[in-house]
Amino acid sequence: MANMITPNFSRSEMACRCGCGHDEMDQEFMRMLQALRDEIGPMPVTSGFRCDAHNAEVSTIKTGPHTLAKAADILISGERAMQLFEKARQIGFSGIGLNQKGKLTSGSYISIPWIVALCGLINRFFRL
Repeated sequence: MANMITPNFSRSEMACRCGCGHDEMDQEFMRMLQALRDEIGPMPVTSGFRCDAHNAEVSTIKTGPHTLAKAADILISGERAMQLFEKARQIGFSGIGLNQKGKLTSGSYISIPWIVALCGLINRFFRL
């Protein structure tokens, strides 16, 4: 069995994506993330903890919530994203960011996978 932080989130899932092996996460943030997962079901994590070096490569924020082990980026779309926003607010997440990546494709209105950044502290995202 994988080394789990919570019943549904493993250390490898939350580890820095650069391969450095850092996987420490804030316990209260993970409690909140698990509560959110319990409410809306599976949520693919695209980024959890970030070491300073990796964060410098992928973010314009020098010391952001990912480097403080209090953030996760979740890949989600459609109605489930709206449910995630509402449940995250109810659980007490103090920041949420939305990054829409995708392109218009012929024959469809719009194709938008959403990356939702959940933060356990006030940050530069809009406040709920």
